[in-house]
Amino acid sequence: MVKSTISRRQFLKSRNSTKRPELDRLNPNWPSKRVAKLYRTFLESKPPIYHPPHVYKSAPSLPVTSSTQTLRDADWNIEASAHLLNQTVFGPTYPEILASANDSIENSVAALFTPLDSPEPPGDWVNEPAPQWDALTDEEVMALFEQYFEWMWEMANWWLIRMTRNELNIRETMTLFWHNYFATAQSKVEYPQAMYQQNTVFREYGLGNFKELLRRVTFGPAMIIWLDIHRSNKDAPNENFARELLELFTMGVDNYSQDDIIEASRAFTGYVTNGVETNYIFETQSGFGWWWWEGHDFQEKTFMGQTGEWDGDDIINIIMDQHETAVHICSRIYKWFVYDTISESVVNEMAELLRTNDYNITIALQFLFTTEHFYDENFRGSNIQNPLGLIQGLVRKLGMEEHTYPETYFLHSQEFLGMTPLEPPDVSGWPGYRSWINSITLPARKLQAQSLVTGNSPWGSFDFTVDVRALAQSMYDENEEGYASVQIVRKLGITFFGIPLSEHLEGVMLDILLDGAEPYDWSINAPPNDAQWNRLRDLILYIMKLPEFQLS
Repeated sequence: MVKSTISRRQFLKSRNSTKRPELDRLNPNWPSKRVAKLYRTFLESKPPIYHPPHVYKSAPSLPVTSSTQTLRDADWNIEASAHLLNQTVFGPTYPEILASANDSIENSVAALFTPLDSPEPPGDWVNEPAPQWDALTDEEVMALFEQYFEWMWEMANWWLIRMTRNELNIRETMTLFWHNYFATAQSKVEYPQAMYQQNTVFREYGLGNFKELLRRVTFGPAMIIWLDIHRSNKDAPNENFARELLELFTMGVDNYSQDDIIEASRAFTGYVTNGVETNYIFETQSGFGWWWWEGHDFQEKTFMGQTGEWDGDDIINIIMDQHETAVHICSRIYKWFVYDTISESVVNEMAELLRTNDYNITIALQFLFTTEHFYDENFRGSNIQNPLGLIQGLVRKLGMEEHTYPETYFLHSQEFLGMTPLEPPDVSGWPGYRSWINSITLPARKLQAQSLVTGNSPWGSFDFTVDVRALAQSMYDENEEGYASVQIVRKLGITFFGIPLSEHLEGVMLDILLDGAEPYDWSINAPPNDAQWNRLRDLILYIMKLPEFQLS
């Protein structure tokens, strides 16, 4: 039994002392003043979402190769395979890492992009139409908010479970990447149907053409609400979306002027939503209806030096022609999959490839994942795992994905760790890097990981735990030289550590596993009730306490 290092009272205290950004960004007029006032009251009654404070510390430059040549076959090994899979999928298991290592790098990378069928939605409510708010009493409005709240967290939990049951495929990781890239919070969007639509867009378009992905996100109801596009009309253009479109989504800072923001905001006037549907037709790339004809600015605008009667699609087209756009996209991809401080030469080469291939995201990613630069040993263990990769991935690594967990087990753990899906802290997304670790989240990360071994967690206990015997047997190879005990220790290191297992740490881990016995005394075929399996549990608990366990 592992003693908790943080109590439930401490957890609740930390939540209640946090700021309430989800309240600060509400629109007091959406969808009407009456409903907006009721919605604020509703949100005030809910516990705040915990967001770790941003640590403003740049990642140090590392002495790495800038070579973008394809990694040599001689350097493609199990350590390289583990690095690739740990950066691209949730919770690769040791057998998957080994199978990838025994294949070629080209095949291993290509397999990550195998097309998958669309998942079943979390419920029939995803097709629920927008309500007629004016026809509802205050009590009915509050009841509907409660229903929406339940659906929103039902969707979040549905996604968390999908992460644990993810195939050896990059799609769910990319869905999370785009959720962070186009960071949109359910607390302001309000409509769970809109958040589900956006999540589906990330999953369906996130590995294809970036321009089409950008269009689908921009003119979807979630973004129209989130960045106040629906508040923008020809008499009072709202600059929120235009500014973030240029700074965060496409071109990056210092690559546009304030006049460009103003002119772009004029182009994005007249687009509205009822929370579920919008007045934009994707097939014809045009707005429609009274709000469009009355609210859109049809006059000439000058954007990026080009003058015309531009609408939102025209602005996107002009942006996609700018050199800086591909560089910015590739920089964001690099920071997520490689390291927080970018290599400009690698990013520029990747950006050129992205531009010349019609902004095809898959081609750019596959290029990055085969370079010698990506596999430089100094990158291994250079990143702190984000909470979703850590916990949801651990469930998969331990072979525990088919279990049914307490209803709020995953959601509460991620709330405490600071990465609640559907609720990023702001439009910039989660800051990541050193921000993931602090005096609250580090003990929580250890406690939540260990709960999969102990069955005890502040967010609910369960009567199943990791099958350590099956886990060990999945790692053992009778044709491989060396005692089973040594094999298991080394393979646990490959599976759970972002950096190579040191000789000293290997010895410490072996001592815990053997507890005074000789290496040859430990048997992979020992019966399930043998004491050696308790020692393996102790070893896994020890692993979860180590700094190496937090890295990727």
